[in-house]
Amino acid sequence: MYNVVAILISIIVPIFILKKEWIREKNRKDFIVKNKYILMVYFSFVIGFLTRLLGIADFPNALNVDEASSGYEAYSILNYGMDRNGNFMPVFLESWGSGQNAFYTYLLIPFIKLLGLSVFSIRLPMAIIGCISLIVLYKILKQITNQKTAAIGLLFLAICPWHIMKSRWGLESNIFPDMVLYGVYFILKYLKNKKVKNIYFAAILLGLCSYAYGTSYFFLPIFVGILLLYLLYKKEIKIKHGIGMLGTIFIISLPIIVCIILNTFHLEPIQIFFTIPVLAENRYEELSSLFQGNLIQNSLTNFIGAMKILITQNDTLPWNAISPYGITYVISLPFTLLGMYLNFKQKGSSKWIWNLWFITAFLLLFVVEPNINRINIIIFPMIYYTILGITKTLEKIQLSKIAFPILYISLFISFQITYYTTDWNNYRTFQGDVENVIKYVDTLAVDKIYFEYSFKEPYIYICFYNQINPKEFADTVTYQNGEKTFDSVESFGRYYFYIPENINSQEDAAYVMKKGDEIDVEQDLWDKVYIDDFVVLTKKEG
Repeated sequence: MYNVVAILISIIVPIFILKKEWIREKNRKDFIVKNKYILMVYFSFVIGFLTRLLGIADFPNALNVDEASSGYEAYSILNYGMDRNGNFMPVFLESWGSGQNAFYTYLLIPFIKLLGLSVFSIRLPMAIIGCISLIVLYKILKQITNQKTAAIGLLFLAICPWHIMKSRWGLESNIFPDMVLYGVYFILKYLKNKKVKNIYFAAILLGLCSYAYGTSYFFLPIFVGILLLYLLYKKEIKIKHGIGMLGTIFIISLPIIVCIILNTFHLEPIQIFFTIPVLAENRYEELSSLFQGNLIQNSLTNFIGAMKILITQNDTLPWNAISPYGITYVISLPFTLLGMYLNFKQKGSSKWIWNLWFITAFLLLFVVEPNINRINIIIFPMIYYTILGITKTLEKIQLSKIAFPILYISLFISFQITYYTTDWNNYRTFQGDVENVIKYVDTLAVDKIYFEYSFKEPYIYICFYNQINPKEFADTVTYQNGEKTFDSVESFGRYYFYIPENINSQEDAAYVMKKGDEIDVEQDLWDKVYIDDFVVLTKKEG
């Protein structure tokens, strides 16, 4: 039923988006000729919406551990007002002990309220965000370039591997680039119509970015600072409005600023109308060079690693980019460089906002230990430059008008086939086919359930699928060696996340293992139940 609705939305919504843009003609041929770019835009929206919305509960065919965590935290806050660590309305999630960004979790709450906690409900918001970004980029391109470039740009984003992949699963950090894009959209609207309200819409969105991903702690102050200085220099904004924008961003970001201070100096947590937690371990891996020794060497190592990723478009993490397609298709790199050259030659403020975004993101490459999602904030400017480069090439080289459609359509089709035939269970941070065994063992009348640690953080999948009361989890959880960090949950409630060396037939327990990992037991004492990729051992009755 959902897929039928998704198809209808993908066909109908673009009609309303473009309703004011159609040029009316009685003659069909004249209509097609005069509306060729609008028709291209329409079909690009249809393709873009379909590739982001269809089958999101099934592809990827396994649930990521961070998705499960965000979803369970949203369920817990919705129903109990606390996260799984007992924090009331936290501004930053304690999650694994080293933290998790909270913005996407809070965005999930109305969807879980309406649809229940499921793989579908935690992926749907990201898919919608992906569709909104198609609309926003199209409107930006139409404002600052022309209809032809906007049409080409929309089609490119619609078939962009990185944007399709990130829109189809609920990794919380992947919302950060889209939020900045929306903020830039309102800044550009202000430059066009000088309506001050757009400055504050931009400020709200940019302020919320501080809750979206840790790299925003570096990116936001630099980007907003140089942006305002540039706009003041160009006399595009009044000082009082610039101060108002800064003040709005500061007020919205203040709880996360306090959170950084508390965790940096190991102070006590704060609980007022919400909780500002102190973590067992600071999650500053996104800002590693600033908090580790040998700053210069680490920065150079980060930068070289990031440049390698951007050039090869591969970080060896197949859930971020599928080889050989990469982030924006590897063949696009020359057009990215061409577009960058063209845009840096421009003098208009609306074009230079993209350059300021790129420059700030480029500086970030020295700071983060790179993979694609950690440097994701640089990708939208790269896409923008690529669009400019492709458009210029199409204008100058006639053969490209034939070669480009054939080449990119072939790559897009090949990418789609590869994506939909990938088994995400092959990646340790993803796990499918676990819901049935979790539901089954939950019905067993035993005192203990031992889960083999055969995939990452099995406890969070149990919390997710069984919708465990977070108070029960917080009150009963134990950690290996008392350390509250990744891979350290030893047990909670009646669940234990290891298989004992010696199975005691006198213990009232069940044991869950991956097929192929099951241990030798006396056949006359134990029953084996095979469920998907798992086997459950229980004592025979009598």
